[in-house]
Amino acid sequence: MSGRPRVPLVYRVVRDRTAQTSPIAVVLLLAITVAGTTAVVALGGVALEETKQESQLTRAEHSMTLFDSRVAIAALGEGETQFVDLGGTGGGTYVVDDDTGWIRVTHKNYTDAGDDQELYNESLGSVEYRDGDARIAYEGGGVWRTQDGGTTMVSPPEFHYRGATLTLPVVRVAGDGSASGDVSARVSATERARRVYPNATASYDELPTASFDNPVSNGTVVVTVHSDHYRGWASFFESRSEGTVTVDDANRTASVELETLGLVGEFQMPNEGTSVDVRGMAANHNVSTFSLTLSNDQHLQNMEWGLYYDGDQKDLELHVQADDKCKSGSYDGTFDLTLYYATEDGKYHGWQATDLDPDTSDAVSIDCTASTPELTVDFTSSETMTYGDIQSDKGFGNQNKWQFAPEIVDGEAYDSVTFDEHDADSGQTFSKADGDTAQMDFVVNHYFSLAAPQFELTVTDGPGNSQSVDESGSRGELDYDQAEGGQFITFLHVTENEVEVEVQ
Repeated sequence: MSGRPRVPLVYRVVRDRTAQTSPIAVVLLLAITVAGTTAVVALGGVALEETKQESQLTRAEHSMTLFDSRVAIAALGEGETQFVDLGGTGGGTYVVDDDTGWIRVTHKNYTDAGDDQELYNESLGSVEYRDGDARIAYEGGGVWRTQDGGTTMVSPPEFHYRGATLTLPVVRVAGDGSASGDVSARVSATERARRVYPNATASYDELPTASFDNPVSNGTVVVTVHSDHYRGWASFFESRSEGTVTVDDANRTASVELETLGLVGEFQMPNEGTSVDVRGMAANHNVSTFSLTLSNDQHLQNMEWGLYYDGDQKDLELHVQADDKCKSGSYDGTFDLTLYYATEDGKYHGWQATDLDPDTSDAVSIDCTASTPELTVDFTSSETMTYGDIQSDKGFGNQNKWQFAPEIVDGEAYDSVTFDEHDADSGQTFSKADGDTAQMDFVVNHYFSLAAPQFELTVTDGPGNSQSVDESGSRGELDYDQAEGGQFITFLHVTENEVEVEVQ
């Protein structure tokens, strides 16, 4: 055998395939490179477009914030006409629409009988920068950004709430039209500070003698906004108050409900079964005056009368009882004043001031000289009350005069109670066995503070001819410090302002 030795078959196969690898690898590498370059170009183009849009939206935010300030000058200030350079729109458009959104202000339950009064309900209108699904909008005196199903506030609307006072200068936009490119806006005031509330010339539907006046009393005040940017409004309401905020996605509305502070000062006595409404009472012995003047043309004969609060977890009753009547212009009897308080465990707190002589006591006084005698009771007097089981010289057989007579008859007072719930409390323990006493104004303040900040005092005087007090001729006075908190409203100020907007 001569010549070069033969290469084994396996090596020849490997050598041949290796020789083919170079062109295949080049083709694959080129394909990968082209695909990668295409992806980079495509993704980079999308990212660049998103960056350009975001940059344009940011510029639009700045432009709309400037627009907001110029509208405020025109609508709420002294400037008649304002001009605003909104700049280039990029791929977007500025749109004026006077038919978008509305705002409504309602005084709910203003009669304490479920009646609602619509105080204001008008469209808001808007100026919007629109680019795809993104919108930067001026609406209601604020600037909002809505994108990807969410809304953020760029600048706050004209809604000012502080110290139980709500000031709402509604700013409405009139006009229509759109513009792209380099856009400018002309803003002209067409109405300023039209008075909505208070307003002496407007009155409540069910109380025609009651004008739209401050302080706002009874019920609640609800501000509702319907808008494409309603979720931004809801977030704003939550950040500016502690009122009840509700969102209705189906109707695209956001609402905030503020509680009126209820009764403060002098009041007409409600009838049997109806109530004195107490709201926003500070819970630290803040009642300075609580007095009642009770009238009856039957000379206050067999008088038993009370006010009670039947709460979910707390019950309270104040009871007045006479043991005589006016005779020949004078009164020779005495009075008993009782305070009952209970939670849910079958026992109660009982306080009484008994056998009070109206000639010497500073808690009760009576005028029998008039044709309709009057009894005045001062529950914030310095009279002494004694802690213990509640007693009645007349018994509790006539239970319609006592709201909680069954609980008093079937129960008993705690052996002792300690006043330590409030800063103004003494920390003192009062014992039933020892017959411990405390000043009446201190006792009444303590239990009112336990019921605060909101409760109702309902009249109990028995049905029909058994009534011993003529509520229509009776009155009272209740003065207390108001609770601090962002859910209450005492003063409401609403005005309407309108601007005409042109874009070009």
